[in-house]
Amino acid sequence: MFKNNRDLLIENDDEINATGILLALRLLLIKYRNPAVWEKINYMEAHLDKRIGTSIWKDREVNIVDVIRRLRMPAEIEPPSAELMQKLCGILDVNAFQLRSPGALDGLLLRGLYIEATLMAHDCRGNTHLSVDDNFQLTIYASVTIKEDEPILFNYTSSLLGTADRKEHLREGKYFECECSLCRDPYELESHLSSVLCPHCKEGFVGMQDTSSLNPYERGSRWQCQMCKRTFSGRLIRATLNICRTLIDDCDIDIKSIEGLLKRLSRSLHTNHFLMLSLKQKLLMLCRKEIISPNPQKKIIQKMLDTCKEVYNVLDIVEPGISRLKGIMLYEMHLPMIILANRSYSAREISSAQLACRLEEARDLLKKALTMLFLEPVTTPEGKLAKRALEELRTLNQNISDVKSLPSDKPKIHVRKAKVHRKKIK
Repeated sequence: MFKNNRDLLIENDDEINATGILLALRLLLIKYRNPAVWEKINYMEAHLDKRIGTSIWKDREVNIVDVIRRLRMPAEIEPPSAELMQKLCGILDVNAFQLRSPGALDGLLLRGLYIEATLMAHDCRGNTHLSVDDNFQLTIYASVTIKEDEPILFNYTSSLLGTADRKEHLREGKYFECECSLCRDPYELESHLSSVLCPHCKEGFVGMQDTSSLNPYERGSRWQCQMCKRTFSGRLIRATLNICRTLIDDCDIDIKSIEGLLKRLSRSLHTNHFLMLSLKQKLLMLCRKEIISPNPQKKIIQKMLDTCKEVYNVLDIVEPGISRLKGIMLYEMHLPMIILANRSYSAREISSAQLACRLEEARDLLKKALTMLFLEPVTTPEGKLAKRALEELRTLNQNISDVKSLPSDKPKIHVRKAKVHRKKIK
């Protein structure tokens, strides 16, 4: 079809983006080529009544519907109506899964429609873990134990967003209001992804009172401190977040600047706030580069370890059980632990027995990381990380064995000499 419409695809003044229409066009062709599959696709929810007239509707009208209707179709295919094409666009927007590009296509944003997988309901703390290989084979694992007759749930949005942002994403892209346990709790099950430090008592954290509000940042919405019980307008919270976002946008991307900004923002936000977490992820990216240098600073090694733990503790709440991000955090925790332990032993601050104990703690983290990363296809970045982690585990086991074979010793005790004040004798 593209070959037969080449003149349209290469028009300089009105060039058609072939990748933008490809998936919708494939669905249209299925209608004529595979009636059994089409019947299942046609049954999927498109939410046309909620999409009509919206910005997404207008975008699809210009960039997909009108483009496909301009194409010359094969003789056996009836020219599609605008209503049919909008329905196909709706089916894709509501039901498709976001896919990571294979290595050869790195950088492309892809979507895939999986008929059985679309049957999973949403929960911001899902009970499934998804992986996709280079052939776009989607595999669904239970991330926690799922009992008989319990629903199979998948998180349609990002787990590290605050409640208001998660709900807005689901409302505008999936057309429903989330009422899961995480969204209903003012403090997000103690993850505090949206919590702001109380402007009054400076001790408690403020959470939204009405979690069902469509706009918790408007004047009429109330937020309450969990300690002093004082309430504040949603507009005040929004103003606080706007100031924080401006500071983040203006921040230099280096370790010292980000550390300083995190300290400054902690006077207004909970350390787990989603804006803080986004900064911490940038900090980790910089620490990774530093830690593989020939002689990384001890404070940066410790900062990486502490930050990984902080992010992991939040993930453990919002992504229970098996989690790709948790696997990565666990892997990234083990290396600074090993470096710090070896340095302490070299400085004779700890004994060989204590060194072995700390190396065993790092090994436990690595093992736990592998239980999550082994589920990833071998060609993905996480799959390659799992292979590297397995090799490092073998080396670490050998190192622990070597350390345990060393003669027992005691850490060097650093004695601080006291100043002696002597009286002069006349």
